[in-house]
Amino acid sequence: MFVPAVVGEIALGRWLTQFMPHPGLVAMLCFAPVMVILFIIGMLTGGTIWLLLMKRFVQQNILATFFLGGPRVPVFSNLCSKIFSWSYGQNRPKTEV
Repeated sequence: MFVPAVVGEIALGRWLTQFMPHPGLVAMLCFAPVMVILFIIGMLTGGTIWLLLMKRFVQQNILATFFLGGPRVPVFSNLCSKIFSWSYGQNRPKTEV
């Protein structure tokens, strides 16, 4: 699940090393948020790939425990629910608060 995130970080790190061999403080502060965002996007990509591969071997209710259970973080919980519904081809109605 972490492979796309790690590969993205390594690729960006190597590119930045060639682009800026000795970065200053300002450059490090500018690229730190990019590294964090890239890692989060890579983890979501890896999780989606993992779900698409595992849904052939594992029952839906077991996978639902990983994608729909646990602590509820507003943005990522909704995103995980949408990824899970998309992977199984379900169109669930939106819940209104």
